[in-house]
Amino acid sequence: MNLEKMIQNYKTETKVIPREEKILETIQKSKEVMMEVQSEHTMSYGEFLFSQFRLIRKRWWMLQAALLIVTFFLMNYLDDSEYLMRTLGTSSVLFIVMIIPEFWRNKESDSLQIEAACLYSLRQIYSARVFLIGVADVFMITLFMFVCCVGMRMQFMDILVQFLFPMVVAAGICFAMLNSSALNEAASMFGCFLWSVIWWMVTMNDFIYAKITFPVWSILFGLASCFLIGAVYKAIHDCNRLCSTMEGNLYEITNG
Repeated sequence: MNLEKMIQNYKTETKVIPREEKILETIQKSKEVMMEVQSEHTMSYGEFLFSQFRLIRKRWWMLQAALLIVTFFLMNYLDDSEYLMRTLGTSSVLFIVMIIPEFWRNKESDSLQIEAACLYSLRQIYSARVFLIGVADVFMITLFMFVCCVGMRMQFMDILVQFLFPMVVAAGICFAMLNSSALNEAASMFGCFLWSVIWWMVTMNDFIYAKITFPVWSILFGLASCFLIGAVYKAIHDCNRLCSTMEGNLYEITNG
């Protein structure tokens, strides 16, 4: 009996009363320790880029390369300059359309919520993907332009107007529609094809086309490039807004 009484007295005397501030302090320290351990195993930025490169589906790059090859061979058989302009303009838009599914894949599958929980921010993830896809596309376009200028003796101005300009506008349309939550992949493709039709009509109208001089084309190309850069920046910037929204929703759920 004495032993049981001693145990009971010990429990009463050593009773621990939990304090909320101490619990929160313990949770915070646990988070800091966890992040410190995770940071030791965090991949370098080069490894991060390579991991994003592996996630990108390469079939779209293969289709883009095949499109440029087919375009080049078709140009060798087109003697009419009008058909040549149509071919270049259409191919440039198709070149952009082929990469649209890769950019829309995350939005359609709601995988942004998973990526928001990664160690890297959504801005870093999407910046890496835009960078990798951009590098691959610029390489293919540069090679295509070099072959056209050397092999077919085309003027750079012709390629700039007939190929690069409609391509930059189509890419801007793609990213601008990507920023809209009300639009889907089909709408983005439709917008690009609609621009292709408009460009087709412009190139076929000699009265309008002949009036546009080199300085005007340069200004238009500069404006299109600014539009594309702004659309890409907004697409990447909106990733952080989405991440903040999800964190706010999670906080509301956690705190009732």
